[in-house]
Amino acid sequence: MIHMTLKRKIQLSNLLMVLIPIVLSLMGVFLIMKTSMGSYWNTLETMYINENGLQSAQSLIYTYKMELWDHDWGGREFEPNGDMTNLEETLAAMGYYVRIKMNGEVVYTTISEEDIQAAEQVVGDALYTAKSLTACEGDLTVIKYTFYRDEDVCSLIAVNNGRADLASRSYLREYILKYLLILAFLFIGLVELANLALSRWISRSVLEPLKELSAGAREIRNGNLDHRIAYGKQDEFGEVCRDFNEMRGYLKQSVKQRQEFEKRRRELITGVSHDLRTPLTSIRGYLEGLLEGIAATPEMRERYLKAIQTRTGDLERLVESLSVYNRLENETFQYQLEPADMRAFLEQYVESNGEQFRRDHVTVRLRFREKRYPVMLDGNEWKRVMDNLFANTVRYREKETSAVTISLESRNRRLKLELTFADDGPGVPEESLGRLFDHFYRTDEARTHSGEGSGIGLAVVMEIVKGHGGTVRAENRKGLAVVLTLPMEGGAKEAVRK
Repeated sequence: MIHMTLKRKIQLSNLLMVLIPIVLSLMGVFLIMKTSMGSYWNTLETMYINENGLQSAQSLIYTYKMELWDHDWGGREFEPNGDMTNLEETLAAMGYYVRIKMNGEVVYTTISEEDIQAAEQVVGDALYTAKSLTACEGDLTVIKYTFYRDEDVCSLIAVNNGRADLASRSYLREYILKYLLILAFLFIGLVELANLALSRWISRSVLEPLKELSAGAREIRNGNLDHRIAYGKQDEFGEVCRDFNEMRGYLKQSVKQRQEFEKRRRELITGVSHDLRTPLTSIRGYLEGLLEGIAATPEMRERYLKAIQTRTGDLERLVESLSVYNRLENETFQYQLEPADMRAFLEQYVESNGEQFRRDHVTVRLRFREKRYPVMLDGNEWKRVMDNLFANTVRYREKETSAVTISLESRNRRLKLELTFADDGPGVPEESLGRLFDHFYRTDEARTHSGEGSGIGLAVVMEIVKGHGGTVRAENRKGLAVVLTLPMEGGAKEAVRK
């Protein structure tokens, strides 16, 4: 199978588009001539031929009339200088003898007196008085033409006496078909030139963007997702190149997301491994102490068992946090949002957890400016938000007590609700505020205090807030302040997943 480039295909198709109709037309003419319809051609050719070549001679004389004027007749004979020689030779070859007069004076003649007398017998005095004539009688043919230019008169008499043994000549074949053939070759040549020019133009308009696309594909294959195709023409290829650039941007974003996901996965595995290893190592040490009799007294054995119970509780909380985070991050998870009043929810939450706050030495202050703050809320999941915020405060405080202030503010003409959870703890370094809600992130990079928490509680908070269509951020305000924003009722009918 022959493989051609697109440029060659365009050139060949343009050429065949012209040649095929011409070839088929010629084949059709050939077939017609070989059938009964070929008689039409014979009739046409007969119109341009007789036994003495009358029509050919007439046309030839008329064609060369300008040369009759331009010829130098001083020598009273044809000079061998091109066209006039051709006129004489052509007429002689057709059996004609000529006599030329300029202003009544014979300047050239090859006609014998016998032929002149024969012509006079056929046409009479008209041979001298008529301006133009054509006459045939038997084998004799007489042609006369008179040409005028300004005050000059040129007349030409041609006589064919029929005595020359000459084949009849077809003017149609000798002249018309010859020029048609020349025109055909000229037409094909012009078609080829136009074909080359147009093919080059079309191929450039096609191959240029294809080269750009090919180069872009190679860059992507080599891992360069920053390469942008610079093809700005507003055509079909421009649209394809723009789609290619959009695809490149999508791939770049996908690769970036995959890298971030892979980084988070590694952090998750590292965090889980560390946070599981620490309590397990502690439990194992206490169990070995019990088995080896290190805890010899009942009091020591009880202390060991309580330590094991505490570490087991840490493991349970870690597993529960991981389970919750995984469930919230799953795109198939649906929040059960219902109309609620955030003020009423917080008042009820603080009241129901009052005993726990007293045990943890936490005092809570609620600050509201309005009677109602209508929102769409999943009560169970929002309770988890508040639990994790309070647990984070207790876990990372440096004092024995904590003071927490929860305030509500409506923003943007009651389109958004801002809930601020502020404690009086040590706060966090400014450079850590942006990553505080990443899973397993702690400001303590050494991660030596696993018992203080898994580092996933605030990540769960962020997932739940996002699921309610809100945002979360952290600030230092003489302690850590977590600011949660939620759309108020009417702007949050469905949870917005990330």
